[in-house]
Amino acid sequence: MYILLPVLYRIRSMDWDTLFNLLDVVCKDVVKEPQLLPVTNEHLPRGTTLKQDARLDISCRGFYSALDKTFIDVRVLHPNSQSNLEKPLLSMYRCHEEEKKTKYLQRIIQVEKANFSPFVMSTTGGIAPEATGFLNKLAQKLSAKLNQSYPNIMGYLRRKLRFELLKTTLMAVRGFRKTRNVKISELDLNLIDFYIR
Repeated sequence: MYILLPVLYRIRSMDWDTLFNLLDVVCKDVVKEPQLLPVTNEHLPRGTTLKQDARLDISCRGFYSALDKTFIDVRVLHPNSQSNLEKPLLSMYRCHEEEKKTKYLQRIIQVEKANFSPFVMSTTGGIAPEATGFLNKLAQKLSAKLNQSYPNIMGYLRRKLRFELLKTTLMAVRGFRKTRNVKISELDLNLIDFYIR
């Protein structure tokens, strides 16, 4: 239990580093921890964060359409924690997504004039519905950009995120060793077609 907090922080930063690198392949103006514009006289709903120095994890241009800006905020939850024990997995994901939306969505729409995507994952490797939709769109864009098949890209993204979760958890328990990062543009994910006669 004592190791869980540093593990979740490291996992969260790992996830947005991984997402940052993948988004950098297909989007323009990808920024880590962008500061949000200050709230002036906008009427925002209750629960929206009004902090002047508020930041999200990633912003990028051109994800959903050519010139739009999208903000992504990553959350990693632990399904076996005390606050999540009584909830079914899907409602747990929805609860965390709604919490992120309550905090940031209207501010992003009204002040930033941009899109917002909460990216919620669990320490066990599960991915929330909105994060799954985000990964589907990312896989489509990577598939078109890199001339790789969509199922292979999607499989790569899921494996990459799950292995990063596992690696970060092990690093928190056993220590850190430097490894070489391989860019997705260097990989050939198209499998050789075998024909059965």
